[in-house]
Amino acid sequence: MPTIQDLLPELEAACDQLLWRSEADYPFEVAILPSDQQPPSVDGLLGSYPDNTPVAIVSLDDFFGQSTVERSWFDSRELTLVERYRNLRDLLETTLENLQVYRIGTVEVDVYLLGQTEDDQVIGVKTKIVET
Repeated sequence: MPTIQDLLPELEAACDQLLWRSEADYPFEVAILPSDQQPPSVDGLLGSYPDNTPVAIVSLDDFFGQSTVERSWFDSRELTLVERYRNLRDLLETTLENLQVYRIGTVEVDVYLLGQTEDDQVIGVKTKIVET
């Protein structure tokens, strides 16, 4: 398991110009939680949201779902996107402990994919999904 210094450049490279496709496409960005939020918690994430904001914890596979599955009709651009999603999923899964996926809100849903590094820092990625 890497330290935050080892993992940060890999996450930045995996997120570079990678968009999550929903009703509006949003970029993936590296997310680092303050060192006092170990392990990541719903309470720590909700500090900047209004009271009663809906939160769901889903599995990594549920989040990525069909986005990592190749289809016979995909063109090269779509195949590249599938591969990038797989690479990001695999990077998170193999380098972070206590990995959790948090979906916060409705309609415009903030998604955090967070876990702990060897040096007990909380890091991962975040994006936004639009679901109407």
